[in-house]
Amino acid sequence: MPAKVLHGMDRDVYQIIRKFEDELDRDTNKNKQPKFTVAGVYDSIKRSNSSLARQKKRPLEDSIERVLRLRKEERKEEDEEEALEEVPDGSPKPKERDYFVMNKHITKSWNIPKSQSVASPEAGTISGNISGVDTALVTNMVDRQPNGEAKAKRRKTEKRQEDRTPPSDVSLHDLGGMDEAIRVLAESVTFPMRFPEVCLENDLEASRGVLLHGPPGCGKTMLANAYAASLGVAYIPVSAPSLVAGMSGESEKKIRELYEEAKSLAPCLIFIDEIDAIMGKRENAQREMEKRIVAQMLTCMDDLSPQKLGGKLVVTLAATNRPDSIDPALRRAGRFNREISLGIPNEASREIILRKILQKGKVSPDLDYKLLAKRTPGFVGADLKDVVSVAKNEMVRATMSELEQMGPAEMDIDSDDQVSPGLRLHLAIMGAADGAMPGEKLVLTMEHMLNAIGKVQPSSKREGFTTIPDTTWAHIGALEDVRKQLMLSIVKPIQDPERFKSKGLEAPSGVLLWGPPGCGKTLLAKAVANESKANFISVKGPELLNKYVGESERSVRQVFSRALTSAPCILFFDELDALVPRRDGSGPDASARVVNQLLTELDGIGSRQGVYVVGATNRPDMIDPAILRPGRLGTNIFVDLPDADGRADILRTRIRRLLPGYADHDVLERVARDSRCDGFSGADLDNLHVAAGQAAVERADEGGRGPDVLLPEDWETALQKTKPSVSYSHSRKFRELKETGWE
Repeated sequence: MPAKVLHGMDRDVYQIIRKFEDELDRDTNKNKQPKFTVAGVYDSIKRSNSSLARQKKRPLEDSIERVLRLRKEERKEEDEEEALEEVPDGSPKPKERDYFVMNKHITKSWNIPKSQSVASPEAGTISGNISGVDTALVTNMVDRQPNGEAKAKRRKTEKRQEDRTPPSDVSLHDLGGMDEAIRVLAESVTFPMRFPEVCLENDLEASRGVLLHGPPGCGKTMLANAYAASLGVAYIPVSAPSLVAGMSGESEKKIRELYEEAKSLAPCLIFIDEIDAIMGKRENAQREMEKRIVAQMLTCMDDLSPQKLGGKLVVTLAATNRPDSIDPALRRAGRFNREISLGIPNEASREIILRKILQKGKVSPDLDYKLLAKRTPGFVGADLKDVVSVAKNEMVRATMSELEQMGPAEMDIDSDDQVSPGLRLHLAIMGAADGAMPGEKLVLTMEHMLNAIGKVQPSSKREGFTTIPDTTWAHIGALEDVRKQLMLSIVKPIQDPERFKSKGLEAPSGVLLWGPPGCGKTLLAKAVANESKANFISVKGPELLNKYVGESERSVRQVFSRALTSAPCILFFDELDALVPRRDGSGPDASARVVNQLLTELDGIGSRQGVYVVGATNRPDMIDPAILRPGRLGTNIFVDLPDADGRADILRTRIRRLLPGYADHDVLERVARDSRCDGFSGADLDNLHVAAGQAAVERADEGGRGPDVLLPEDWETALQKTKPSVSYSHSRKFRELKETGWE
């Protein structure tokens, strides 16, 4: 259909009139539609929200009159075309009016410059004078056939069929340290899917959902993919944020379509990664859409009864590292009724994971997996994979340095040319023959792995938690009685839990280390973690405190939640008196709430299994008494200042660790037993060694007086400078507290 180029107000009026015509064709109540006169169209425009309603009356009426005249000419031409058109059998064929296509092409024509003219041989034209301006001729509708009919609309591209076959590049044999998780999946999912008729006959309720939770990088997604590959059924992996849409109702529709597809493919496994992004607690939801998404998910999971699916199963696996943020309704029986906690792997699991990662590579025969596992506390599977990647890069870099030593002739450069090191390496790699990079050189060695461990920071450290179990009993001198108590309270229950369980000792005990400053309380906690091969989380008391209401309590909950996922775990609270002061009514309410929260977490009611709490303080009288009752931090261990024998042992232990070649141990014995060392703590003895070392350096700098090693005169100089950090009255107060208590 030919059309004229309209500008300004005429263009807007044309669109309005065409809209009125379309409504007239669709609406059976013709009385409500505007009369196609100047006055009728003008009244309709004024009643509508059109921007034309703000125009002045006379120019608007003139524009309406021009457009109505144009529409009359267009309808006349349409009638003539319909009269001429006939179908092949000679019967007349009615022509449909397609206003929407017409409007689209008229809109296209508005962008044509005034100077553009028609060049199409089939183009029909209209000439005339509208609003006193000669309008340019425009081309005929390009989407119309030669006979004037509109071309058939293109169909929307059909949605590409997604591949729902399980992954083939991973298997359960590639996983390490997840035997318990695989066992739970076998019981709750594999058996019902393999023998659905048995479940129906015996009325066994199969699991509809399994929630995988644990810290980032522990292998949740990899476990889901490997399990799907082993199960061999249809597999639909989705990311939770991809189910969220901007339009109202679209998110719920996506979830419905997801489960409808799963039902059509049953038996089927759905995997929703990062489910906490869309299934948060509804009481915390900011928008109604978030509540509707959760409600839709609940409805879809309730509709997965095997009886409705002919005995076939649709099981939903979901992964999150924030299980407590998920709506509780999703975690009840009949939905995600099985939960698998994938915590930070222990030493044995780390050894298995390393063996699995390196099973397909070339490794040196002397690679000690046990030692590597011991050197990687707090590392999850992703961290260990990163360690191997860094080690392989080190291996290749060492091989490339050999290529860099090639002669100029082999690199095709003149010996006189000045070549930068980077360019030299590039030319060496480009000029290396195939035989210059033998496969036997690319072998991963123990040295590569140990260097890589020092360069990779574990996930737990990135998230603000400290894992420092490098300290061993060999770093600690004296304190034999304290060691025995800690071994019985923490180390042996972790190493041999069955032995303690057989005697009715199931609940993990808490320990409070108290005594003067500098006596080794923090060092003891680290050594205990190392000896028990447990994960170690160190928390300074004040760092959990926050000025905002509720934030301090939430920090305490998060610490215990993280310790639970890392079990067995030693949770060490340093400066405990700052976190849980006495609730005597004189302190702020916020402090009392933190104490109450910590009491609740310590009670645990079974949820603290595998979490051992150690507190350290030098102000035990300031701690709330409720924390110190049996069942919480019931084991109180007094770490006193060392006696003469203890000082000698501490000094020998330090020198043996830091100066392996030092042989004059008799001097250490005399120094430790000197009366000037009375009242020295372990920290004071460390300070004494530092002062002696500085005296040795100063002596050697002054004219080379004697060898640059520690001599008796250096220790004498140090004794004259170093004073005990704990006064006699202060240490006596601690001994009185031990005898009389601090209640």
